[in-house]
Amino acid sequence: MTPPDSLIRSALFESHAGVILLDEQQRIVFWNRWMVRHSGTSTETACGETLHALYPTANIARLIQRVVAAIDAGQTSLLSNSLNRTPLPLFADPSDPTALPIEQMIVVKPLIADDGKRYAFIKIDDVTTATARESLLKDQSEQLRRLAETHQRGEATARAVIDNVSDALVTIDRDNNIVDLNKAAHRLFMYEDEVILGQPFRLLLAPTVSDDCVVRGDCEDTEVNCVNAEGKVFSAEVTASRIVGDEREHTIVLIRDQTERKQYEEAIFEEKEFAQVTLQAIKEAVITTDQSGTVNGSNAAAAALLGVPEERMYGSSLAGLLFIDDSEHCQQAEHAIEAALVNGISTELEESSELQLDDGRVIKIAGCVTPMRGKDGSIIGSVTVLQDVSAERHMQEILSYQASHDELTELINRREFERRLEQVVSHSDSKPRSVLLFLDLDQFKLVNDTCGHRAGDQLLRQLTSIMKLQVRQSDTFARLGGDEFAVLLPGCDVDVGLRIANALRDEVKQFRFRWNEASYGVGVSIGLVIIDETWTRIGEVMSAADSACYMAKENGRDQVVVYQPAGDKETQRRGEISQAARIRESLEKNLFTLYCQPIVPLNGGDETGCGIEILVRMIDEDGRMVPPGAFIPAAERYDLMTYIDRWVVEAVCRHWEQEPEIFERLDRIAINLSGLSIANDDFHRFVIERIASVNLPWEKVCWEITETAAVNSIEKAQRLIAELAGRGCRFALDDFGSGLSSFAYLKNLPVDYLKIDGAFVRDMLTDAMDAAMVRSIADIGRALGLRTIAEFVEDKAMIAALRNAGVDFAQGYGICRPMPLHELRDWMSDANEYLLNKVG
Repeated sequence: MTPPDSLIRSALFESHAGVILLDEQQRIVFWNRWMVRHSGTSTETACGETLHALYPTANIARLIQRVVAAIDAGQTSLLSNSLNRTPLPLFADPSDPTALPIEQMIVVKPLIADDGKRYAFIKIDDVTTATARESLLKDQSEQLRRLAETHQRGEATARAVIDNVSDALVTIDRDNNIVDLNKAAHRLFMYEDEVILGQPFRLLLAPTVSDDCVVRGDCEDTEVNCVNAEGKVFSAEVTASRIVGDEREHTIVLIRDQTERKQYEEAIFEEKEFAQVTLQAIKEAVITTDQSGTVNGSNAAAAALLGVPEERMYGSSLAGLLFIDDSEHCQQAEHAIEAALVNGISTELEESSELQLDDGRVIKIAGCVTPMRGKDGSIIGSVTVLQDVSAERHMQEILSYQASHDELTELINRREFERRLEQVVSHSDSKPRSVLLFLDLDQFKLVNDTCGHRAGDQLLRQLTSIMKLQVRQSDTFARLGGDEFAVLLPGCDVDVGLRIANALRDEVKQFRFRWNEASYGVGVSIGLVIIDETWTRIGEVMSAADSACYMAKENGRDQVVVYQPAGDKETQRRGEISQAARIRESLEKNLFTLYCQPIVPLNGGDETGCGIEILVRMIDEDGRMVPPGAFIPAAERYDLMTYIDRWVVEAVCRHWEQEPEIFERLDRIAINLSGLSIANDDFHRFVIERIASVNLPWEKVCWEITETAAVNSIEKAQRLIAELAGRGCRFALDDFGSGLSSFAYLKNLPVDYLKIDGAFVRDMLTDAMDAAMVRSIADIGRALGLRTIAEFVEDKAMIAALRNAGVDFAQGYGICRPMPLHELRDWMSDANEYLLNKVG
């Protein structure tokens, strides 16, 4: 039957040994009455505190190490005060200022509760009596001799002395028979007088032990095995003295039980062995010294680290072993050793410390030097722990370099450049002016698209090597990404900045790149900004430099333009830069949403002929919808349209996976493609893989491409149309009629629909020319077998005019305003009635 927890807790609380229980945070959760009595600290005060908090000045580091080993590694440890200072400041009477601390033997064991929590169980035994006994041995021997002399002077006095001796005393006669035992002997051997008196002394010795030296009376502190009345064998120290009197001859034998001492010695041996094995198992180098700094101990790791055999280290100076080929680092090591041995302060070695070995190698080390203290608190030596961190430091250097440099050109990257720019801008009011150059290569895209990315990378590497020669040692030359570079010229005025910028421009202009027996030339447009006290944020400086660079491109490329604030074009440019940043952030945070607008047939029929055009809206920081006209121009200028197109395709596929029923009654889903996406082979692959992955029927997808985008990338547009049309997709040519050569390109673009530019549709009721253009496009469409769609349809009169002109489909506010895609389901449920009312 298991006793209740409360009974166990009460038993522990009233135990005759100290009991402490620590949780995983080393906080005290149990502190028994023995601890209260010997520490002077109540249970209420102790619980919840750490041993460090209760004894801030005590040297309990070794005890804490054992606690951590118990909690983290499940190790059992034993500590005694013979090898180190008294672990805890405990006294027989804490209120007595003259009291000496009690001698302690401490056992630390791991405990795991039912809920899996780990604890450290600490048991403290008072071994003051056991350790004091050793110091009494000689006194007791002397008592024995006095006893023998006293025996001759009087039996009464002798008996009193004998019975008060703590060790067993046995008196044997000349025939080696026992004639007397003191009280301690009775307790030790567990015999009553009537049983033992008159028996031979051999009865008290183990069978394998000879009694020769005892009976001769010439042994002193001889260790023998004795046996008690119960047959238990134990070790004892025996001293025999023969006393010859006037009438009789006796031998007095003093027997001292060594059981407790043996256990104590075994515990000490185990502790030493544990410490030695642990020391040798530690991967870090450990070196111990005496108070003078002379090495008196080490482990195998120390010998391996220093390249010195352990036997050679003994007797050497620690400072001599830690020779550092640098006066500053050498002084730091000497100061650390001095701080430990003289001032008693544990000192960490500097992170940059290096150690020169006998073979000439220099390694980077980390470690600390810690003082060792004796029982009285005095410094008796030091412990030095060292670790070779050369590999870690080398890896840190590599990672630091990679984090701050561009992998392709090995120039400073954008992140590091902006960090350095921040330093210049933040101190611009107290330091001389500096100059920022923003460089954008001209015609690089042509080389990259014509020859491939490998050629483009090679061109950038070659250009970088020649441009480096034109900047000063103090300048920062960085690659910001793609074909954009920047140069920070500290302490530089505008004239010097212009000279360096034009030197860079001339070098790039003269450079010829050769690839596969062909030669290519590139240029560079450069924006220059003077950094003075008027600038407070690097974003503004970079934006200004980008604006100046853009103006250089707008003015004909291959130019240097100095930033000049103000002006409508500049304001527009800065606004687009800001909008581009918001677009990037919205893409990262998924702050876009899908809208749609129905496209309906004008020749009658039901909703089965309806389609929708997918539209995209951006969500601003206030949760409001940003119309495409507010962000599409910036996205086109800063090459972000492909990312937006990719987001739209992904979102449509996700909606199809989740709610395919809202699309099933539609004839087609029209998705707009930008010119950049048409020319992007990676985007083509993404579209094919993503649509196939969700089983979206190819015939439901209709891609809308603008006339301008198709004409600018005519070959890639033809290839894209052929590839996707072959899978079943349809194509619509958007804004048809806006270009001068619209009709000429129709023969080269196998599309299915012509979307008439809304500029013609909007005024066709009042402008005869626009009406004629709409009829012409409808006629051309029928001649080529193409269907036509009119945009910007606003009312029934316009619907009637479009039907008379032969247009097949209509889209606009007169049909339905754009709506969130999730509202399409409700619209489709009323589509027939809606079409009847709106279209007729």
